[in-house]
Amino acid sequence: MKMLEWWTNLEPEGMQTFVTIGLASSLVLFIQMIFILLGGSFDLPDLDLDTGSGGGAGMFSVRGIGAFFTGFGWTGASVLDLGYSLPLALIAATVVGAVTLTVFVLMMRWLHSLRSDGTMDYSNALNQIGSVYVPIPPRREGIGQIEVLVQERVTTVRALTDNEERIGNRTAVKVVELIDERTLLVETLSPKSRDSDTDSSATGTTDQNPSS
Repeated sequence: MKMLEWWTNLEPEGMQTFVTIGLASSLVLFIQMIFILLGGSFDLPDLDLDTGSGGGAGMFSVRGIGAFFTGFGWTGASVLDLGYSLPLALIAATVVGAVTLTVFVLMMRWLHSLRSDGTMDYSNALNQIGSVYVPIPPRREGIGQIEVLVQERVTTVRALTDNEERIGNRTAVKVVELIDERTLLVETLSPKSRDSDTDSSATGTTDQNPSS
């Protein structure tokens, strides 16, 4: 009841909207960061937005958008609480949201670079099947990202493709070549490849469980 009373008494105009945005985006970002700390094996679906030739490094992912709206929501609510007007609150919220997004993206790039150091050898990803995390432009026109199993750990890796068409988010791809120590060349799975993988799995199961 106290929470409901607090909510209904939020003033001035726009305060409820800012608080709602801040609470929702903070919750999403918190859940995402918890799973990253636990090993990065879970992720909410990302928006299928083209991030250009730079790959975006998660700027238009759920994490990136969550970071923006976390800064946006709480800043707007704080500015209104200080007695300033709604237009000024919107401007301040947008600026702080953009700064929060930039800092978050830089932090994620730094964390990904740490994953690339030490004993991580991406040649172990060759012939592995992965999933597109950031859309990959066609004909090596830009860099995207994939999530793939490397040394028994799901890792986000930069990726290029020779495909004639852009490879969209969550598309299954196969790693065919190591471009450099941090970049993979991938291709989409053909129907034959899928059938072959299915047949291989079925054969392996039959071999392990011979009929009596």
